[in-house]
Amino acid sequence: MAYRKTSGILFGCILLIFFQGCLSRIHSSPSRICTSQDCVVDISCMVINLEYVDCSWTRSQMQDMSYNFSSAFKHEDSYQECPQYLQENGQNVGCRIPLYENGQFDAFYTKLSMGGNLTVERYYGDLKDRVKINPPFNLSVDWTANGDLCLYWVNNVTKPHCLEFMVRYQRGSDQWQVSTKQKSTSYCIPLVPMGVNFTFQVMSRMGNLCGLSEFWSEWSAPLQWGNYTGSISAPLSQPWWHLWLSVLGVIVLIALAVLLYYIERVKVLILPVVPDPSKNLQDLFYKHNGNVESWVHVSGELKKAFDTDYTESPCVVCEPSPTLKSKECDKPVQHSA
Repeated sequence: MAYRKTSGILFGCILLIFFQGCLSRIHSSPSRICTSQDCVVDISCMVINLEYVDCSWTRSQMQDMSYNFSSAFKHEDSYQECPQYLQENGQNVGCRIPLYENGQFDAFYTKLSMGGNLTVERYYGDLKDRVKINPPFNLSVDWTANGDLCLYWVNNVTKPHCLEFMVRYQRGSDQWQVSTKQKSTSYCIPLVPMGVNFTFQVMSRMGNLCGLSEFWSEWSAPLQWGNYTGSISAPLSQPWWHLWLSVLGVIVLIALAVLLYYIERVKVLILPVVPDPSKNLQDLFYKHNGNVESWVHVSGELKKAFDTDYTESPCVVCEPSPTLKSKECDKPVQHSA
């Protein structure tokens, strides 16, 4: 009898321990069971500046477990492990996948494994509408001679012809004015008077030419133009332009002078100047009164050499008439030398 009592007490203790273990499991099981709300995971992917794809995942309660991400372009059977995880507080919260070719925009498959026993998948049929460009940078302003205020900017993308832009500006403390969408990298405000201050910002996105994106970039860093304490002076570049134009004008004048001098020298070499004989003939006209013989100092002997030293009998020819005989006409007339 004592043996049976002892065995009954032992069996009862074993049953009590068993039921206590079951109750503890029942009470502790809700902390490990994932309810429908806790298991909802949102995977969001976006192409950043045509350089890489950023995927991130969030859930209502980010439990302390491992998150492993894999993705595939075009084909579902070509999943690859995430090459670069994005972390917060030592936990994977995103993945960055580089882009290598344009075809990677067609289809995109994602798969997220959580804790090794739960997997969430998401498929993107086209990533073209999920491209986000970096904000424009290097903004500059030029105040033209016509009084127009023109804004310029730069975008660092591989396909700049695909972009469209939107500009907003604030005149003084007025409300922001937003421009319409445009494709050029400049924007001008006509006839801006002096003494007005402006603040500019620009944002960009992929346009219809390469696939319209739903996402605009962030606004660029603001650019302020003007003098808030006084009137706005003309742009500093204008005096420099005037100086350069003045220097250029002087250089052109010097070049023309050198060219004219060179042309005159060439002209003298090709067509020599005819000497003026008036200096050599002044004695002929003023001292010798135009007498060439006196001017050239002709000697008496040379002068006699040019005198005539012979006589010639002239022959008189006349017409016969009734009063004049023909013989008388034929007689020569004697002249002494």
